Amino acid sequence: MAVLCASGVASFAQETGSEPDPIKWSISATPTEPGKSDDRFVIELTALIDRGWHLYSTEKVEGGPSPTRIVIPAGQPFEMAGEIDSPAPHASFDPNFQVATEYYDNSVTFTIPIRSLQNSPTPPNSANSNKVRIQVRYQACTQTLCLPPKLLELETSIKIAGAPTAPSQTVPKAVDANALPSLAAGAKVPDFDFTDFFGRSRRFSEFQGRYVLLDFWATWCSPCLADIPHLKESYLKYRTRGFEIIGMDSETLGQGQVDPEFIRDTQARAREIVSTRGITWTQANNDTSVPVALKVFGVDNLPAKILIDREGRVVARVKTSAELDQLLTKLFAEKQ
Repeated sequence: MAVLCASGVASFAQETGSEPDPIKWSISATPTEPGKSDDRFVIELTALIDRGWHLYSTEKVEGGPSPTRIVIPAGQPFEMAGEIDSPAPHASFDPNFQVATEYYDNSVTFTIPIRSLQNSPTPPNSANSNKVRIQVRYQACTQTLCLPPKLLELETSIKIAGAPTAPSQTVPKAVDANALPSLAAGAKVPDFDFTDFFGRSRRFSEFQGRYVLLDFWATWCSPCLADIPHLKESYLKYRTRGFEIIGMDSETLGQGQVDPEFIRDTQARAREIVSTRGITWTQANNDTSVPVALKVFGVDNLPAKILIDREGRVVARVKTSAELDQLLTKLFAEKQ
């Protein structure tokens, strides 16, 4: 399934399968003291970055892109033996997120110190003990187009006495391609449950009798963030006349395997954005928003906005702020 996020400011696309990826990763390992069978090694993780693209650094920026995160997955006889080293990134204002960010272009190598665990449940001379897996989650952009955060797993062999050698490989986490449903204009929206940002169980039917805008968004989608000021204006103008917005936080939409750290990080960022940008309408959390996006509305792009009337029927899938203005002006004029 492809996830595309587009606006006049920036575009987002989840690329899977045989489609090109602007970041090409490679991995290698060497002992800290060449020629010796030691329990300490250095992993070099190199990203070759296509021309015109950039890879964001490991530095997290409030309201910015998803930073590069590198981890050793659990269940291996290895652990980090120090801080990850990388060259100094570039720093400049990012037009996609409207904040200053740090990034790399052309290529970058991350140096990761690791050590083998003596008391690991995996025996030191087992077939798997000389292979180490590294997971990297990253986001890449051009000046006008961005990819959602992507998870990749890479594997390389290291030389441990008594263990066979295995080849290095890259194992991408693929996204299943499934046909999605779609509710056309005039269709009745089935009731659905969701959990809000305060942990309360809610239902869509609570909003019956009002016009409702479902706003599917994510912290990594810059057009979503750019829409916030206009949504605040519309909410202020029409709320007392029977207009509501439900924010549908969809951080993991279109992604395959998602690591717990990414979920925790994006959940915290979503709440931070809601708080710091003065968003006062209801927000559904990612765990309950994404199933609604996929199974009820067939959402395959962000931002996605669906306007629903007082009887619970789809009015339109709203593409622009100007279109939302026109629809709301017409609907509330008809009710006067």
